[in-house]
Amino acid sequence: MNAFKRSGVRLSDRLPRLRSACVMITLTLLANSAGAQQDFSESELEELLRVKIRTVQHMALNPLLVRAVRQQNAEGLTLDEIARRDKAWRATKGPTPFKLSLQTSPPGRFLRDQIKRSTSFNEAFLTDNQGANVAAFPATSDYWQGDEEKWSNSFNGGDGRVFIGKLALDESTNTVAAQVSAPVLDRGKTIGVLVVGVTINYLQTKRQ
Repeated sequence: MNAFKRSGVRLSDRLPRLRSACVMITLTLLANSAGAQQDFSESELEELLRVKIRTVQHMALNPLLVRAVRQQNAEGLTLDEIARRDKAWRATKGPTPFKLSLQTSPPGRFLRDQIKRSTSFNEAFLTDNQGANVAAFPATSDYWQGDEEKWSNSFNGGDGRVFIGKLALDESTNTVAAQVSAPVLDRGKTIGVLVVGVTINYLQTKRQ
């Protein structure tokens, strides 16, 4: 006889409490991980990420990504259109045809392969010269990155540079990570930005 039946409690009655317990465990683990970010100074973070920074810079030079950014820049998206897409993106938490199209396109599949190949990465997204997504895996929490320092500090007004964000809980993946932003260069000109998240687990392992 089922253990739940022997105790006089139906499984359906226990499920809400089981789900709540799972949520509490997840939140506790995330809180503990987030607290660990206080242990890393900016200089140590940069040193621990040295290899990953080079990896992200190399990824940003991939012809497939450069071509995709160049093509989207040529479309000349207006800020109104970007805002419309961003609003629709944020209004739907689950997958949509548009979100999925940025994962299944050639540059989206490339980013997906990089994330799945390395447990040290939790996300990667490619943006154009206005901060609008070109490709992303998994889907980001918003479509437009142009108002965030990870994009503006890396695009740097067209004079691209590497930018390392602080360790933080990433809402789209529920993972504590540091985002590394690298400029996408086309014949030496900055045309976009690639952002890749590096997990705290990698940093803690690297520190040991």
